[in-house]
Amino acid sequence: MRPCETRYALLVRLAWELRAIPATAVLVFPYYAEPVLYVPCRDGRAEPVLAVQRGGRWLLVWRGGELDAERLETAARRIAVEAAA
Repeated sequence: MRPCETRYALLVRLAWELRAIPATAVLVFPYYAEPVLYVPCRDGRAEPVLAVQRGGRWLLVWRGGELDAERLETAARRIAVEAAA
């Protein structure tokens, strides 16, 4: 899988995990850019979640912190809790 396909797949899987919590997520897939997942927060803003590749592994970037993309359920729970705070 190419990096852009992997990024898209990770964000879709994360959105699915968030839905199970339940938490809302919006995937934006622009034609000329990489996909970004937005999570609506309690304060009314939608904060981005990015999927990035570093050192041969994939990470999720949320509010400046890095989450392990191999543990999507754990990442989804943290994102949902922080978005609701």
